[in-house]
Amino acid sequence: MESVPLQQQYSGFYRPILTLAEPWVGSPELDKPSAIASAYYRHTISHSTLPSPKTFVEDESTPLPTPDPTPSLHPKGKRRVFANLLRRFADKISGDTAVPIEARPSLQPIVAIAHETSPEPDNDVPLRDWKAWGYYACPKLHGKYIANYPPSSRMPPAVDVEEVFRSLQDESRNVYPDRWIRGLQHPALPPRPTRWKDPPKDAPLPFPWHCQLNPLLQHFTFGRPPLDWDICFNPERCFLGRTGEANIPASDADKAQPATYPFVTHMYINALGDDPYPEHFWPFYVVNEHGVTVGDVLNQIYENFQQYTSIFEYRSWRNLLSRQHTTQVAFEMRGGHALDSKARRLDILGTQCQFRGLEPHPNREGWTMFLGLG
Repeated sequence: MESVPLQQQYSGFYRPILTLAEPWVGSPELDKPSAIASAYYRHTISHSTLPSPKTFVEDESTPLPTPDPTPSLHPKGKRRVFANLLRRFADKISGDTAVPIEARPSLQPIVAIAHETSPEPDNDVPLRDWKAWGYYACPKLHGKYIANYPPSSRMPPAVDVEEVFRSLQDESRNVYPDRWIRGLQHPALPPRPTRWKDPPKDAPLPFPWHCQLNPLLQHFTFGRPPLDWDICFNPERCFLGRTGEANIPASDADKAQPATYPFVTHMYINALGDDPYPEHFWPFYVVNEHGVTVGDVLNQIYENFQQYTSIFEYRSWRNLLSRQHTTQVAFEMRGGHALDSKARRLDILGTQCQFRGLEPHPNREGWTMFLGLG
């Protein structure tokens, strides 16, 4: 059997379902299922000196962590070089001052803090398992991706799945996704993968390094990222990044994949990688009670940086002339004056608007986002 391209194992092409006459047959398993480096780390936490997440503007005196010269590698599997750097940050933070983790303030009332015994994934999630959820949560019926998760809260007591399937398409072959009832099951539809469990309500969230990040969201120190997306544009204009010269849009099924394993209900993005002025970043949450997806992350990033920048924020950069200049130039380059618009958060990025992925934040309470040149 020909080898399947790495990118195709977790994204890209999804087989359409044109009839319910034949039972669903999953893609054949590879002899050695592939997995790429996962952004999670096994590390026992006992201390921390950093405060709980809040806007950095409120506390500009927060010291930045400095790296520890002693690296530590994950005992299982291959990890990218950046994982060592992140581990050094984390080790330094944990060794400065003896502050029990129980004494730390919580992230927010809506987020439960995990304990030292947070469950850790036993092994890397095979790439095909991410795609299996995409098949289940957003199958391609009659040539259109149709949401099938989360299940409808008003499921009729008796449903003829085949009749609903036929109703999706009219005589002119127009497809109406809204006619589908989310959560329907049928032997001809992709089944729910057993790996993925609904996130338990009100349960403590696993820390970022206890999670495995979806391959589409992982950060690579060089080369093309898994997603080719300029955050200035709506995620509908997001493409797969490792497809050679082909421009393949990230499909609805790709965006329906879980952002992490295990599923989490909240992700806190609280830093921008290589940002010289971290106190001026706008942290934000990504929330989905049914489990945060890749699409949730992309949509929230876009919404966050589309917010207008107030005059008070702009004036607060009076000692950061380079930031003021970058914002003004970016604003003019996108035709802000001509459109009679106002400066947005994305303007501070200048030309560094290409999404390059996420990594666990060194303060152990959130995720760092990386941006770069397109």
